[in-house]
Amino acid sequence: MSVPNLEGHPEQRTELDDWESLLYVLCWVATFGINADDREILAKWHKTLSIPLKISLWHADHDTVAIADDKRNHLHSLDMFITNIAQRFPTEQVSDGLPDYSPLSVLAIDLYSEMFQNSMVDGNCRGALKINNSVVVPKRAMYRGSSSKGGVPLESLRNMTIQPSKSTGNSANPASSDPFVNRTEPSTKVKIISGLKGALAHHATFALEALSGTSPNLLV
Repeated sequence: MSVPNLEGHPEQRTELDDWESLLYVLCWVATFGINADDREILAKWHKTLSIPLKISLWHADHDTVAIADDKRNHLHSLDMFITNIAQRFPTEQVSDGLPDYSPLSVLAIDLYSEMFQNSMVDGNCRGALKINNSVVVPKRAMYRGSSSKGGVPLESLRNMTIQPSKSTGNSANPASSDPFVNRTEPSTKVKIISGLKGALAHHATFALEALSGTSPNLLV
């Protein structure tokens, strides 16, 4: 489910919510497996990992607002998306015997980039965390590590009030602090959806060529 829907935004649902949900489904199946055999193999592999899967925080058993907060934190930058989500997609390079989901990783990164880091839209439409006068305002901890490891305790950030920096110019519209809201502006939405369709068509073409044996490499 998209972040605006999880948070109960009053704005009408748009195609961007559907594209966002598609990205989440893609990430979920690329992490846990697309068929029964892969799911069994990956479940065993996940038990060997020293760090829990961050995508598990998106599970429906959790509070919807908490899920939205975690998605915002995991999706704010490309580095965060790769580190928290895409790096956990299985590939043959990671471990022998794993299914190779490298093409799904590239597809997920391309769709993420078109939606959350699109170079054709204004900067206040990029990312996932709310921005107030250049100060990122997370609802929850971006890092869940202990303070002894350089992280900030979750409860400390939950209770922290971050004051926006003073601006010498005109005050920004409060709605512009949320990139999810800004992306629904009609002309912005058109640009993003165009990029998403282009990325999906590109991967579909290579997938069909791979199935027919005419494509040397999907990772282009």
